[in-house]
Amino acid sequence: MEERSEAMNLQSSIDLPRSLSIDAFFDWSEHQKERYELVRGAPHMQPWVKRNHSRIASNASFLLQTLLNRDLYDVHQGDFAIATGPSTIRYADVLVEPAGAPGHARTAQNALVVVEILSPSTAEDDLGPKRQEYQGLESVEAYVVLAQDERRAMLWTRQTDRSWPKDPLILRDGVVAIEKLGIDLPIADLYRGVSID
Repeated sequence: MEERSEAMNLQSSIDLPRSLSIDAFFDWSEHQKERYELVRGAPHMQPWVKRNHSRIASNASFLLQTLLNRDLYDVHQGDFAIATGPSTIRYADVLVEPAGAPGHARTAQNALVVVEILSPSTAEDDLGPKRQEYQGLESVEAYVVLAQDERRAMLWTRQTDRSWPKDPLILRDGVVAIEKLGIDLPIADLYRGVSID
């Protein structure tokens, strides 16, 4: 499926509700055909993804599940929410949180690692507002953005003073080191099966 265009997102948002709380958003979104995030109280339609996007997300999820102790960590892909503000819900492409949270919970309260796959229609958001929101969560230790049209990982790692570097570490080979979890994600494995023109 092709990614939805910005024009379609704008056109579809004309009749959307405004000023939703997180609970009201979940109630509303359960009755929608499309998938939405909640941004400062307003639903924003999410794009359809391309095969490269899906492969990279699957690869990242597989690697994290393989390398982490599953008794200690849960790995979620794509459809589990993170509350990044009092009226904002984001759906990371992949996230890691400590294991043991209630099974009926609708949001990750203590995400440790967040991975987003860069799409043309979401790049500005992933590298701007979303990055700032994720980095504003006290629990998040690493934010990883993976390009889908080239082999390129961008890694922000929380520093020992709890601050974030302004610019990411950019990697095209080697490993994405998630130091807090003691694991390395090989770039070659993150991009396994991905067609890059």
